[in-house]
Amino acid sequence: MMNDTLDVDNNLTNNASVKYPLMKGRSGRKSKKYNSPPKNEPWFWLTAELINSLAWRSMSINCKKLIHRLILEHCNHGGHENGRLVCTYNNFEDYGLTRNKIRPAIEEAHSLGLVKHQRGERVFAKNQPNSYRLTFYGTDELHTATNDWKRLTEERLISFKTKKREEEEKRKKFKIQQRSKK
Repeated sequence: MMNDTLDVDNNLTNNASVKYPLMKGRSGRKSKKYNSPPKNEPWFWLTAELINSLAWRSMSINCKKLIHRLILEHCNHGGHENGRLVCTYNNFEDYGLTRNKIRPAIEEAHSLGLVKHQRGERVFAKNQPNSYRLTFYGTDELHTATNDWKRLTEERLISFKTKKREEEEKRKKFKIQQRSKK
């Protein structure tokens, strides 16, 4: 019989809310065949700890789209270009983000510890796009993931959201003042 109740050994911080009984019987090559990554197709993995984390669960829809687009870019490079993932605003727009929501989504992903980004610069009158690093994957230089999202606390999340709310209210007041001057 399955235990559906939460207890001390079995809580949400252990990444599983329900312990399942040990399955008995045959398990062999068939299960490996069905549970392995697809052949000749890019794929990615996410840990249960990441998906169950406060950072992942508190992302806005625009932040999720941004992360998903960066994961696709990571797959397109065979998982070897993390830290040098180049994605333009047009790429994000094509994926479904609204252009004026891209910068706030980048800031949110950065504050949640899911993404580190390097702003592009203007070199010889040409714009260089931003480069990104997904913190839950390793890079060629670091070899292991930094997992900055593990450092996120409830207090940091609340302070980030209140700061964003205050900035938005300030921006609205400024727009109203500008309209009244005309």
